[in-house]
Amino acid sequence: MMKGRPELNQDPRLRAMILPMFRFDPKSPADRPFGLGTAFRIDPWANCATAFHVIEDMLTLEKGELTLRDDVRFAALEIEGIVYGAPPLPKDAWRPLTGFYAEAGKTEPALLHEKAQIRNLTEIACLNIGRSHRRSPMPYLPVALTSEPPKLGDIVTGYGFAGLDVATDGKGEERPMTQYLYESTGEVLEVTPADPTSTMPWPRFRVSAEWPSGMSGGPVVNAVGNVIGVISRGWSGEADSTATHFAGWDVSRRTFGTIDPFAPRRFRAFAAVDVEGNLRFAGQDLEEAKAFASKEGLTVGVVSFSPDTGEWLSL
Repeated sequence: MMKGRPELNQDPRLRAMILPMFRFDPKSPADRPFGLGTAFRIDPWANCATAFHVIEDMLTLEKGELTLRDDVRFAALEIEGIVYGAPPLPKDAWRPLTGFYAEAGKTEPALLHEKAQIRNLTEIACLNIGRSHRRSPMPYLPVALTSEPPKLGDIVTGYGFAGLDVATDGKGEERPMTQYLYESTGEVLEVTPADPTSTMPWPRFRVSAEWPSGMSGGPVVNAVGNVIGVISRGWSGEADSTATHFAGWDVSRRTFGTIDPFAPRRFRAFAAVDVEGNLRFAGQDLEEAKAFASKEGLTVGVVSFSPDTGEWLSL
């Protein structure tokens, strides 16, 4: 049985798609940010995936809706390429959260004066995090929502920022910020379907790999290079970790609605098409698609398309 330990992987291509996440106190902007976990880009429009528990403590319920708490701020750190030593952060390296979608339940309080508590029901979340390099296409990992569920014996690899910003050098809050991307490969040992009666109702699979703190929320990639889930739980020194997989329920389709659930490298979008059937515009804003179409005399519709080939299908 394969038992993987985390190995450093600073591939610039991966660093452009997999990001460490941090929390700030807006009342103390000079204080050190707090490392949360990992997120990864999943489409051309800045949407990212992560594990719900990574951001759970930053959320609150307002009139039944999930919102970000007033006393916290969130940002991902975007450093593409390989960095040596302790250089200053590049301009625009901190990428703010501009939106999110997640589904959760609530636990009613025992006392009237207490607030309802958020209950994690899905262990997945979608975050919108813009990129600083706007002149080049948005990089993203291909995600298989339904077509490639994990099976016993499959070999998968998890990626994330193991030990994100952990104080190990005795320097405390004055230490340089550390954030290194790691990978760890293992064998699928167990696959558990979604179970609404469970305390962890989401579908999950157990892997013989060490995915320690900081890797939570990172992508789990199968042998053909598609992301099939997110890292959920792991322990340092233990080659036994758990991931939440996307297949087997419809929550992943709602959470990551830009992805065509039947094709890992295709996306759902509002599109403007010319009379010859050429896709001229594809995006997530219907009004933007209509405005573009009106100027060019194009037809607007909902499509599944491939950014790589330009091929599209009307939905």
